[in-house]
Amino acid sequence: MKDIYCHRNLYNLTKSYFSERSAFISTNSMRIDTTVNKGCPQGSCCGRGYWNIQYNSLLNLNFAKWTRAIAFADDLLTVVKAATVAEVENYTNIEMSKIAKWSKESKLHFNDLKSKVMLISRRRKERKAMDIYT
Repeated sequence: MKDIYCHRNLYNLTKSYFSERSAFISTNSMRIDTTVNKGCPQGSCCGRGYWNIQYNSLLNLNFAKWTRAIAFADDLLTVVKAATVAEVENYTNIEMSKIAKWSKESKLHFNDLKSKVMLISRRRKERKAMDIYT
């Protein structure tokens, strides 16, 4: 909220909105309560807006001219253009390090099992898997 120069009263309201939250589950015989200190409250009317504010900071990273970041909901597509496969690997690893740093600072984690890399080329020659590091 500070990064988008939000007014102090809205910042304080948001801070309050995310403070002292709890979640519970109850059954016929017991109730379990826990303190929640991460994420947007699920199902809240403000949740999507706060998510967009958070995720926009990822889309506004200083990506190089050969890179485009595209988001839909909580999915991210990173498109990297280069002349050779080696350049694509290098450029992609540079951009992935920026995304990994943002992820750590934002306390958000990407699921490595759902992350995919796809090489699109005019060449028909097959090549080994690319070495992309997250």
